[in-house]
Formats: sequence, C-alpha cells, structure tokens
Amino acid sequence: MAKQWDEYAPDWDNDPATVVFAQSVFDQLTQLVDLNGTRVLDFGCGTGLLSQKISPFAKEVIALDISEGMIEELDKKELTNVEAVVDILSRGLAAQHPAFRNQFDVVVASSVCGFIPNLQDTVSLIYTLLENDGIFVHWDWYLENDDEDYGISLERSKNVLGAAGFSVVEVSTPFSIDTPQGPLKVLMGVGRKQVLPHL
Repeated sequence: MAKQWDEYAPDWDNDPATVVFAQSVFDQLTQLVDLNGTRVLDFGCGTGLLSQKISPFAKEVIALDISEGMIEELDKKELTNVEAVVDILSRGLAAQHPAFRNQFDVVVASSVCGFIPNLQDTVSLIYTLLENDGIFVHWDWYLENDDEDYGISLERSKNVLGAAGFSVVEVSTPFSIDTPQGPLKVLMGVGRKQVLPHL
C-alpha cells in the first residue's frame, strides 16, 4: 500500500481536488477547535497540505504517514514545528517513539480512515493518545452504506467513535468536492474525549 502512495506523492499537490479538500477540511477544523498552542497529530498526513495549514497556529504537529514519498514532499515544505514520522500507527510506535511521549490535544485524519482495515483498533488507539478534553476529527468520502471500499458511512463512523470511548460523537456531511466522477460528499466524524472525574 505504501508503494502505491509513493507513486502518487510527486503530483499529489497538483490535483485541484486535493487542494480544495485540504482547505475545506481546515475550514471545518477551525470551526470546531481553537488550534492556538495545541499539540496535533496529523494521522495519514500525506504531503502535509493540512499540516501546513495547522502549523502557524499549533505549538507542534506530528505528521505521520506510511509513505516515504509523501513524507519527502512534506519535508520540502520546511515547516519548523512539524515533525514527520514514516510509520504505521500502532501501540508499539506510540509506546516507543519520542514524538508520542506526550498526549495530543487534537488528532486529525483527512481521507485516511476509509482505507484502514482495522479501523476500530486504530481509533481506539487514537483515543488513548488524546488529552482529556481532546478531539479527534476524521474526514472521508461519504458512503450511503459500507458495501463500497473507499469511504465510510455515517453509521459506521458513529459506531466506531462510540466504541472507542468518545463520550461526545458528531457525524455530518459538511461539504462536497467536485471530482471527475462528479460532486462527492465528504463525511466528518468528530469524537470528543471528556473523562468525568471519579467522585
């Protein structure tokens, strides 16, 4: 899978739909959370189009992707507070890599979750990486049902976020993108981690 993304990497930022997707995602994110001074994980960061937009506001961005080619394109952007990591998100990585030593205020995943086979395990791990009151937001192509393999349905997003432990879950389709196949809706799933204090 990483090899396939490596091939896409050099031309990724030249696709108008990709650029519009990143801008639309950033616009939604800034309506949900104040990014100033935050520690952000951009999970499946690709060439860093979203990291680049978050970078001026965040204290630190950890940009994670399995594709070396994508990370090479990100490195060309020379974002001083963005640390790029080429790896798969796993409990081993979270336990051993210095970039994951502290919790995150925000985790974002832009057009990533629809491609992950073990999505529940991954989202449950993301939950553990967040600070109390942290937020996880994912954007994926919207599916009416889960029979297709390139996106996520509203029901699946809601179920996965709820099962991971997020106490507040919101799922919507806030925008659509013009593609060669016509306009495609984008799903946004939001999980807020609010841990109640023990009495």
